[in-house]
Amino acid sequence: MKPYYEHAGITIYHGDCAEVLPTLPKADLVLTDPPYGIGERWSKSEMVGKNGASRLWGKGETWDDAPPSDGLISLAVAAGKRAVVWGGNYFSLPPSRCWLVWDKAQQFSGADAELAWTNLDAPVRVHRLSRIDAFVNCSEFPKTHPTEKPLRVMQWCLSLAGEATLVLDPFMGSGTTLVAAKNLGRKAIGIEIEERYCEIAAKRLAQEILL
Repeated sequence: MKPYYEHAGITIYHGDCAEVLPTLPKADLVLTDPPYGIGERWSKSEMVGKNGASRLWGKGETWDDAPPSDGLISLAVAAGKRAVVWGGNYFSLPPSRCWLVWDKAQQFSGADAELAWTNLDAPVRVHRLSRIDAFVNCSEFPKTHPTEKPLRVMQWCLSLAGEATLVLDPFMGSGTTLVAAKNLGRKAIGIEIEERYCEIAAKRLAQEILL
């Protein structure tokens, strides 16, 4: 498959990761944040504005209405020697010694924290970073994806995963994993089924000073 974007060790594929993953070399680390399958719940919640659009997902967004299948999550995890999967509490994954916790340092209508399943042989780790400091009070604002993880959180994940020359994100979104990898001098591959997010990620990666 021809890459959507390829430069300086960073590659993006536009396509279904179920089809692309079997064609790729095994990565040192899979670092990803798949859809959790809670979009429909949010669209019917108090987070819906007067125009009928979800304040997180917009109107007519369906990409998070259902989570990836257990088989697809297993395929993604198997694509790397090590794996960090955000939203791991939504998926059927093996017991883990090491969970990563992003403590958002505030209470609001969503979750106070988010969890990542890992297959790392390490204790549970917590990263405390408020959503305000993560996005509003820095150059990462406004977010380019409704469920975008802060760049500092993804760089923290990379720092815990040991030597990872090649990083893979099968559910790339707007490319934060790839930006984190590039900033730390790692090679990375991202796969995204929505072309608009491939375009956003490519633009972020093409900037001389990365967001």
